[in-house]
Amino acid sequence: MEEMNQTAKAARRQGKEDEKVIDYQYIRNLKNKEVRKTRFKRTLSQRILHFILLLALTGEILYLGGHGFQMLRNSDVFILRDVEVTGAKKTSPEEIEALVYASQKNTLKVDLKQVKLRLESHPWIQSAILWRELPGTIRIHILERKPVAIVSTGNLYLVDSDGHIIQSLGNASEFSTLPVITGITDVSNEVQIRASLNFVEMVARDPVIFRQISEFHYYDNHNTIIYLRGYSFGLLVSKDGILPMIKKFADYSTFMKDHFSNQKLIDLRYERQIIVKDGYKEQL
Repeated sequence: MEEMNQTAKAARRQGKEDEKVIDYQYIRNLKNKEVRKTRFKRTLSQRILHFILLLALTGEILYLGGHGFQMLRNSDVFILRDVEVTGAKKTSPEEIEALVYASQKNTLKVDLKQVKLRLESHPWIQSAILWRELPGTIRIHILERKPVAIVSTGNLYLVDSDGHIIQSLGNASEFSTLPVITGITDVSNEVQIRASLNFVEMVARDPVIFRQISEFHYYDNHNTIIYLRGYSFGLLVSKDGILPMIKKFADYSTFMKDHFSNQKLIDLRYERQIIVKDGYKEQL
């Protein structure tokens, strides 16, 4: 009996110890949760504080940087002292320099895009490249238009390969040997001018023949009349096979000049035929 009592007491004692262990574990868990919550709150607060400080620091840097840049930009360090122009032959470098100086006195403040647009509005300037060389220089390279023909519409005008009217011929004697384009209804008729320039470009592939031509007369967008130097009549040719047509005429040129000098037009558009016409009947 006594042994059984002792066993029961031992069991009750062990149960109480187990209860104590469970209680201690529960308390430790609660304390750990509280610690984690406290750490999380502290970490979150620190992160928010760091973020606010970073924003403030960034704003201060931007403000000081922008203010410093403006001070530097307005300082005498970047006063525009030199404008270097290259590639200008028909345009005046002094005129270009004056345009830049008139826009701004500070190298950083010069609006290069605006200056470029103004330069490229000049009839002789096809394109302009501009860049800064700090502290006080702006460099400009000019690509000028190259006249390839003279358009005659009552007055004579220089025209480039794009059909852009550059200026009136005036006293520009260095361009007097360029081929003349006639038959254009109006100097603003870009379609007719470009069609005629296509013929000029095709014939120019043979320099020997090209040097013999004095005039391209606009007939329509697919045909043209060319005049050779020393011949009174015109040669009607088409866009397709223009050089072979002219070479075909060259085989009979002396005979044609001796016997048909009073004719107006020689039609070379047909194979194995040369048709003589006394006027531009098809065009009329």
